[in-house]
Amino acid sequence: MKAGSVEIPGYTTLPVQFPATSLTPEPATHYLYIRPHEPRIPDPDSTRSLFIVNVPIDTTELHLRHLFGTQLSAGRVERVQFEDVPTKKRTAATSTETNTSKKKRKRVTADDFEQHLDAISLPSTWDRKLQKSGAHAIVIFADRPSMESSLKASTKAAKRGTSITWGENLPSDRLPALGLSRYAAHERLQYPERGTLLRAVNEFMTTFSAVSEARKREDHKRYAVPDEDGFVTVQHGPKLNSVAREDEMRELLEKQKKKGEGLEDFYRFQSREKRKERQNRLLKRFDEDKKKLADIKARRGKIRVSTFSSIQSSLANLSRSLSKLVYRSMAFW
Repeated sequence: MKAGSVEIPGYTTLPVQFPATSLTPEPATHYLYIRPHEPRIPDPDSTRSLFIVNVPIDTTELHLRHLFGTQLSAGRVERVQFEDVPTKKRTAATSTETNTSKKKRKRVTADDFEQHLDAISLPSTWDRKLQKSGAHAIVIFADRPSMESSLKASTKAAKRGTSITWGENLPSDRLPALGLSRYAAHERLQYPERGTLLRAVNEFMTTFSAVSEARKREDHKRYAVPDEDGFVTVQHGPKLNSVAREDEMRELLEKQKKKGEGLEDFYRFQSREKRKERQNRLLKRFDEDKKKLADIKARRGKIRVSTFSSIQSSLANLSRSLSKLVYRSMAFW
């Protein structure tokens, strides 16, 4: 390793050479600091990832794929996450909505929609992004053996002093040019195609509306649940649409039914109200049967005797039931 490099405990220092240019006639040495990725909260990809500090400002995913796959001949890179690029994955909202399996679908919350909203962005006006000075990157390999072999190859190259030219033999057609060409492309990309712009805006507004509706439903559901004393918080604000209101009321009624199971006749007044309700039903049926009997008498012989006798017996039964109910009510009071 050349003199002037900085040793950092726990990191492998890999020197790379920047080729000479018209402004810098002599090649310059740049140092990459590499170690296994060990985040505070491990994820499924952390065991097969490398953490690289001090990447050059012109670094792209193609540069790191070329470095580990071709120049070091070590491992296959799956993807690269740079420092200022959000790593939030798109939520399962889309996959949940399109899932047609018989399993119970996961309820999409407002937080899920907000994560999806953060991932939506307008088309970039740059065809090639530059990194900030001293930035870091996470290189995720296809598997753990690829990561380990890449780390070993970097350590060997650093100890032997192997000369690695940054971006050497990279295909120019796959890598956008820098300098004036980059700014010319930026001027052209400032005005993206109308269809691309509309798709991004429509997706953002649709997701934003979904976030608002989900927040309203969650707030309404939280306030509609009675507290320990049985009181419900009264809130002011815009009402939910009919569909959301109907769903929330149905869920609330189901919860109330479950809570009230086995408590129908717990209080004395409940039994009294049930008897009154039954008495009113019997009185109503008695009046209806009296009207039917009066109609039958008015017709006089236009109906069969069997029908008349059956109605009379039914009316007598109702009268007896009503008398018993009135007697019990008077005894109760």
